[in-house]
Amino acid sequence: MTAQFQPVVMDVISEVLEKMFYAMVDFDDNLADKMYDFGSEIRMFNPRGWVGISLQVSEEFARMITANLLGVNEDQVGEDDLLDALRELANMIGGNCQAYVSDEGWSLGLPRAWRTGGEEGRRASADATELRFGCLGEAAGRAVLEYVNGSATN
Repeated sequence: MTAQFQPVVMDVISEVLEKMFYAMVDFDDNLADKMYDFGSEIRMFNPRGWVGISLQVSEEFARMITANLLGVNEDQVGEDDLLDALRELANMIGGNCQAYVSDEGWSLGLPRAWRTGGEEGRRASADATELRFGCLGEAAGRAVLEYVNGSATN
């Protein structure tokens, strides 16, 4: 199931980051795997199960896109601003993905964001799809897509 969402999610992430956060990213499986500082997630639900779209990003990237969104200097961005911007990013990505697959009865959950701790910045289930992305030639983050079959709640 995540395979059908992969091209949609890649297009949506690129478009949202470019248009709303003024950041250009490139997806590249050859980017180094690393620990990331912040995470955000949104889930899409339907009667058959749910798809989780989580983002894990470096603090530098999170600070840059937050400053771009708010129209301030990066040194003016606090941690609450980072978390709010990452929730908004997840919400925009989820909403745009939902629009692509709206004929399948999907509903959108609430976005969440957090500062990662230890392995949480790298953990993904064995059947999850990982999409690494970079900005200006450096690893900036990754998106992790996970499908869980069966009914679920928000």
